Amino acid sequence: MKRCFFRLRAWQESDVRSLARYLNNKRIWDNCRDCLPYPYTDEDARSFISYAMSQQEPCEYCIEINGEAVGNIGFMRGTDVERFNAEVGYWLAEPFWNQGIASEALREALRRYWAVTDVIRVFANVYESNIASMRVLEKVGFHKVGIFHKACFKNSRFVDVHSFELLKEDFMKS
Repeated sequence: MKRCFFRLRAWQESDVRSLARYLNNKRIWDNCRDCLPYPYTDEDARSFISYAMSQQEPCEYCIEINGEAVGNIGFMRGTDVERFNAEVGYWLAEPFWNQGIASEALREALRRYWAVTDVIRVFANVYESNIASMRVLEKVGFHKVGIFHKACFKNSRFVDVHSFELLKEDFMKS
């Protein structure tokens, strides 16, 4: 299999077309929260890119391959007593699945995010059927901390959610 090289960068207005093209995919949507629109339109892409570009703290990282925006890694910081935590979410266009790109990109996004924030813990929640995403997290150094049974309602059924965490101090040691 040919190895693809990616670049992690900020989102740009010129990414609308490729973002809408690649994120308009039911197989990706099936593993994301319902607040992600599906079908995903150019207008949805414009709205997201505007949001990403307006953030004071860098928290959305575009994955670019061959000059196209083909994925995202986003961090959502907690509030109040959880303000030093962030939830990470990510997606990658289907043509680039199973090539090691997601784990490499996540590792780089974590490095960048931790370099500019005071967050000490990042966590991720993964639906039970998304084994590939669990592997991505484990390859980067996340540890499974539990399974929440029937914690989410997705595609008209209750699903278990696997919860993972990674502490900054552990990541920096690796």
